[in-house]
Amino acid sequence: MLDNLVRAVILNESIRTTTPKAKEARRLVERVITKARENTLASRRVVHKTVRDQAALAKLFQSIGPRFKERPGGYTRLVHVENRVGDNAPMAILELVEKSEKAEPDKKPASEKKAAAKETGDQGAGDKKSAKQKKGKKEQEEKE
Repeated sequence: MLDNLVRAVILNESIRTTTPKAKEARRLVERVITKARENTLASRRVVHKTVRDQAALAKLFQSIGPRFKERPGGYTRLVHVENRVGDNAPMAILELVEKSEKAEPDKKPASEKKAAAKETGDQGAGDKKSAKQKKGKKEQEEKE
């Protein structure tokens, strides 16, 4: 279970889980990143015992390891958030301290999306409803 949490932190750079799980996963993530900074065959083999996912290993050794090369430790941050609704379990967000250099794509506001949909001729939910109403009116006219 902890290995899967470590893999998720490496791939997503942030996870939301219960506080005790986050604290335990944090220990493993710190160790794995420290080994990834070395980038030797021996360190790859040690990390492979924990991670066991090729995509996560590649990201760890190609982007995360070099990113934390100068940092002596403390690669993760644990942010406590509100308790889970169903069972009131304490929740936390475990994330890497330094974010990746890739800029996240800006989301278009809803008004721009609607304008783009009208230009391309896409039908939204409202258009489908009006199409059904038009179909019903045509059937009524044919019956008369």
